[in-house]
This record gives sequence, C-alpha cells and structure tokens, in this order.
Amino acid sequence: MNRLAMVLSLSLALGLGACGDDDSTREDGGTADVGTDTNTPDSDTEDGSTECVTADQETGSLCGDGCDNDGDGFEDCDDLGCEDSAGCGVMMCDVTADENTMEACTNGCDDDGNGFADCDDRNCHRFAICAQEGSNQTCADGEDNDTNGFTDCEDFACRREQDGNLFGRAVCIFESTNANCSDGEDNDGDGDIDCDDSDCAREHIVVCGDGEPPAAAEWPALVETACSNGENDDSAAEEEGSTFTDCADFDCQNTLETDVCHDLPDESGNALCSDGIDNDRDGMTDCEDPRCAGEAIVVCAGGEAVDPRPSDAEITAMANALCEDSMDNDSNDFEDCMDFSCSRDTLVTVCNAENTDALCSDGDDNDGNGFTDCMDFSCSRNPLVTVCESESTVAECGDGIDNDGNGFADCRDNGCRNSPSCAGREPERE
Repeated sequence: MNRLAMVLSLSLALGLGACGDDDSTREDGGTADVGTDTNTPDSDTEDGSTECVTADQETGSLCGDGCDNDGDGFEDCDDLGCEDSAGCGVMMCDVTADENTMEACTNGCDDDGNGFADCDDRNCHRFAICAQEGSNQTCADGEDNDTNGFTDCEDFACRREQDGNLFGRAVCIFESTNANCSDGEDNDGDGDIDCDDSDCAREHIVVCGDGEPPAAAEWPALVETACSNGENDDSAAEEEGSTFTDCADFDCQNTLETDVCHDLPDESGNALCSDGIDNDRDGMTDCEDPRCAGEAIVVCAGGEAVDPRPSDAEITAMANALCEDSMDNDSNDFEDCMDFSCSRDTLVTVCNAENTDALCSDGDDNDGNGFTDCMDFSCSRNPLVTVCESESTVAECGDGIDNDGNGFADCRDNGCRNSPSCAGREPERE
C-alpha cells in the first residue's frame, strides 16, 4: 500500500469515530512497545547506520527519518502524527466538487476538501473499487478488500483482541462455522477445539458427526440439505429443548455456505398467509405460522384457513374494517395503522401506507409520517418493495460497497445490523 493510501486509511478510521454508525476503529498495525531503543534517530553508530530512540509523536523532521518513533507500528508518513507534516498531507487539486463519482474517486485528489481522497473518503465507498473489509463475507474471502495490507481475520475490522476479549465478525471469533469447526484451533478461546465445542453441534454444522468429515467442496450442498429437510439437526439445542427447525433456526439464517434461508419474506399479510407456501421456510405454512394472526389477517381464524378463501375485494373490505376500528385486535400493543399487519399489507387501503413500488416512487408522503418514498423505512426496509436502493440483503451487506449511498458500507450501515453478513459481535469502537 502506498504512503498516501495508508495515511488516509488510518485518518478515516480514527477521524469519524462520532459519525453515524461508522465502525471507526484504529486500523491494523504493529504493537511495538513505546520505550524501546529502536525508534527516533539520536546519533550515528560506528557502522554508519542510524540509531533510533523514543519520541512521543512523529512530527517535523522526525517524519522523514525512517523510524517508528512512537512505537505504534507506523513509520514517518504512515503515522497519523505526520499527516500534517510537509510532504505527508493529502494532495489537494484545483477542484471543488463532491467526491461521489467514479472520476472523483479515482483521481488521487481530495476533491471536496474534507481531508480524505478517493477510497479514503466515505462518499466513495459505494463503488466496488473502494470495497471495504468488515462483513462475514469479506472477512472470509481470502482477499485484502480494503488494500490496507491485512487480509480477512488479520484485519482489525474482522478480528481484534483487547483486554483478553475478542471482538469482530462471527467467521473470525466464533466456533460456529464449518471452517472454524474443522481447523484444529480454539477460535473462541473457551478451551474447546472444533467438534468438542458445543457451538459445533448446530443446525448448519456438517463437519462434526460420525465418520470422516466431508471435504470443503461438499459443505454448501450438505448445509442446504440440513437447513431444508424439515428436521431439527441441532443436536445441542435439541437437548436443551429447542424446537427451531431449518430456516427458523438463526444458524441457518446466518450461514454463508448456502442462501436457502437468506432474505426470505415473513409469513405475513393476507396474500402470503393464504398461498399454500411456507414462505419463510420455518416449517409452518400459512395459518400455522403465528405471524398469520396479525391485526389485518382475515384469511385465518384460530390458526386455521378460512374456507372458502375470501376474494381479494372481500379481504380488503374486512381488513380495512379491522384496521380502522380503534382496537388492538392482535394484542401486540399496536393499533390499526400503527400495526405493520395493517400498514404493510398491500390489500389494506385505509392506511395510506407506503408499501408498494408505486407508492414508494410517487413523490408523495403517503402515510404522512414526514418521510417520502425510499426515505421511509416502510419502503426501504419492506421486502415487497423493489424500487429502493438498500443496504439490507445478505448480498448487499457483504459486498464491501455502500449500496444505498449513505456513506456507510455493509456492517457499518444500520440497515445491515440483522444481516447474516454482520452476525457476530462488533469490533470495539474507539
């Protein structure tokens, strides 16, 4: 990595600690102890080499002496203390523009004058050329996505240890993946290795059991089978009385070896609760699913399907009545249009909701909550809406790109907090 890129990468990591949900931790580097005698030059040795001694901060002439003066693992212009020194600053160009186009993000300049150039400017993170490290996918793909010299779990954005505690992404700190359950290491530091760890007895773990462990190439197909066979393969949880099967199990929702349980729609709404399909693949179809007992659901009664199924026009009339009767019909503390069962059901018309592609692109604040179209969560986080750019699906939350252009990529975006891409404890914020 060149000097400018490293300086700016570190500046970004520390400089935005109080901005939004940016995951601002110090970038990777050495851990040399301050106080050694291998830092700032003091005098020439007999063989002509320069002897380094310790200094609190690298400034002025110390930013060109070839030494790591403060012992933080960074020399000269690679050290944050030197970023304002002559010869170490960001290259300013004769331009004043937003740094949010491919041209502006690849010209080597700080176009908007905020101190960050190109991929070190968070406005450039939406482009693939500025991919970031920090999701479960990017922390396990064998690539140095942010080109800071550290790959996957070697990168602080993926794994770090502080005061004896591990922080980072699940693929780096938990014994909860097939790779971690077969690598011969105690990844979570609990004293149990691989299949001896109860974390390796989960629904999606296929490397533990009788016989020889399957080859890595076989894992995706085996995981897909385990997460779609209608059985509770989670032996450890089963002993504890767990009844979560297939996609109802968080382990299947979070595994990256198959997408069989990724980004599934909830079994909710009159349409999905009467289509004969187990839409969320949790082993419960239509009225069997508790989510089909919502405020506006009229196709189910007492957990059973209404037979014959009402027509769409009849559903709209009955559901509208329930959604404007000033009663909390499903006893969830949300009444009428304040209940998602009413506001997100496309067959309900009395809520003036923003819940369809048409309503989410008409330029109107249809539900009168102060947010219009894709600025409204009922559009941007609604699985039935496709017209809004988002950072919420497994793919979007693991590609290293700021898909919705809000300045935060992947797990740094609040929209990805519950994504399998971001499962696991957060790196500690500084």
